[in-house]
Amino acid sequence: MKSTDERGFTLVEVLIATVILTVALVSMAELMAVTIRMQMLGREQTSAVRLAQDKIDELMSQDFAVAALGIGGSLTADVADHFDDPTALYKRRWLVAACPVDPVGIAANLRVVTVRVTPVVTDRRTATAAEITTIIRCWPCP
Repeated sequence: MKSTDERGFTLVEVLIATVILTVALVSMAELMAVTIRMQMLGREQTSAVRLAQDKIDELMSQDFAVAALGIGGSLTADVADHFDDPTALYKRRWLVAACPVDPVGIAANLRVVTVRVTPVVTDRRTATAAEITTIIRCWPCP
């Protein structure tokens, strides 16, 4: 004899559960895509900042007589002695300005340096420019 108390899921219940599961899985896939995109942006931003800091360190170790530390340059255009391509992915430009004159007279030994690293591929989802501004001092000064 068969028991009539045993019941399973109906076809409608199975279809509703499948739809809910599909919506949840698609949402999680989109979340993973956003997470990967943000991780790529963070990694590339870190690389750009590291390249900018490397250039500042290089400029700090040089004398002011070097052409790269001559007052001038541009952050938006390639100016001789004020840009380079550290990798195939980035372009690095720097602007050197004199410090404002001060009554003590040490401003002649100081430069304001701004380094901007821009990605060659301008995809705003994965790449943004990085910029660092600092003051460097001539060591040793004449």
